[in-house]
Amino acid sequence: MDSRDHAPTLTEHELIVRCKRGDRAAQHALYERTSERVFRLLVRMTHSADTAEDLAQDTYLKAFSAIATFDERSAVNTWLYRIAVNEALQWLRRKTPVPLDPEVAAARADPRNNGHDPGAHLDIENALAALDPMDRAMLLLRYQEGLDYRAIAEVTEIAMGTVASRLNRARERLRELLRDFAPEREETQAEVRRISHGREGAARIAPPVEERAS
Repeated sequence: MDSRDHAPTLTEHELIVRCKRGDRAAQHALYERTSERVFRLLVRMTHSADTAEDLAQDTYLKAFSAIATFDERSAVNTWLYRIAVNEALQWLRRKTPVPLDPEVAAARADPRNNGHDPGAHLDIENALAALDPMDRAMLLLRYQEGLDYRAIAEVTEIAMGTVASRLNRARERLRELLRDFAPEREETQAEVRRISHGREGAARIAPPVEERAS
């Protein structure tokens, strides 16, 4: 029986095993399971849907080339985030800052804005863009992707003991940029909503899987 009939229902471990064997159906299934998250992270790291698409392609090319080295001590999403963040950081080092892609800005608009100024979506993107790229990555990994400190440490290769202090610093800098001093509680619901708001917008502007798959 063709393995493509069952690849979408395989467990993560089974998919990884098959990917290591070069099973193209398993690789495609893994891509379909994970690519939306990788893409939305790259969109908000680069503020460009086109760039995010290119970097996502590079991420999966590198991932499947190195799949034999993946030991499964972390979740496959964490491993892919690590590759994607590295790709985004390298791209950002090579490029000068550019204005926020209007398509990305438009995708941030959401009627479920809880009474906030509609311009807050654009404000948060501009504020994120002004942060140190690694701080931006850490905030997105924490609040958009929901990673815990250990996973963030694995993705960024920063000591776990340093993750909390660096996130605190990044939040403070973000508050300054937004001119919106939130309560001192470590993670306010309002702050989490503001950082994570772009999740659905990024997903909506993602091209269909068939267009991005290698």
